[in-house]
Amino acid sequence: MDGVLRVDGLVGLRQTSELDDGRLTRIHAALVAAPSGAILSGWAAAVLHGIPSDFLDGTSDGTQPLPVEFIVPPDGGAYERDGLRLRWAPCRVEDLVRYHGRPVTNGMRTAADLTRWAVYPEKALAAIDMSLRHGLTSRRELEQIQIPRMKGYRGIQLVRDVIMVASERAESPGESELRYFWLESGLPSPRVNPEVYDLRGRFMGRIDLMDDESGYGAEYNGHWHEMWDRPELDRRRLARLRSLNLTMNEFTRLDVGGPGIGRINARLRAGYELAVARDGRHDAFRISTPCLGLAGTSAHRA
Repeated sequence: MDGVLRVDGLVGLRQTSELDDGRLTRIHAALVAAPSGAILSGWAAAVLHGIPSDFLDGTSDGTQPLPVEFIVPPDGGAYERDGLRLRWAPCRVEDLVRYHGRPVTNGMRTAADLTRWAVYPEKALAAIDMSLRHGLTSRRELEQIQIPRMKGYRGIQLVRDVIMVASERAESPGESELRYFWLESGLPSPRVNPEVYDLRGRFMGRIDLMDDESGYGAEYNGHWHEMWDRPELDRRRLARLRSLNLTMNEFTRLDVGGPGIGRINARLRAGYELAVARDGRHDAFRISTPCLGLAGTSAHRA
């Protein structure tokens, strides 16, 4: 579109088919409107680095568009306009890549910015999990390169805090946020998406978060769990897992990000205490995968 010649009298265009990724349309429009020298950053940079729309759709709630973020020099004199969010901060040349000739924060810097700009700590954990899962950066790069490089930057301590409990195995932002509350509740560090088998070796499913000592598991059900036949499939799946003497709790976006947020810690602790009190002689499960997605050996329980 940028290369199309101007046609006198043409005042608008009608879109006749859906674009492959509407996020890119907004990003390209923002690049046209951005001040000279502005660096594309935040969620829009993450999109260009490959974050899929089911993790990052460019909205705050599924409908309300987020402004496209840019980093501008502290003394550049730039001003904001509708649809743009300017963040005045320094940015090193080594933190940049190019997209259609325009500067964009690289994967490491994008991951650090998404995390440190998060309004709440659970959102910060979701941002860093997402970045690790989709290859924007690695734990080593953040700890050894990017965090030291950004010493003194606003919010960088939040990055230091959440990298300690981050996991590349989280399968949705809501699941990452649930893990934050799990840890805040004082529960043992959970396994992230472990595979669960019965004693005959049959695969019974993956659990979002699980403590194998207590047999307690927690599931985050996003909006897609409300579609089609998913509620019935989820009910059957939980019944299978509970038949192995596992204690399972389900949480939704209303628990994790809605008005029920104040009760989530109490629910997590109550579920864990119930699991601890179970009769372990009836345990019929074994699980695998390292704790929190970190390197280590698989553990089994029978």
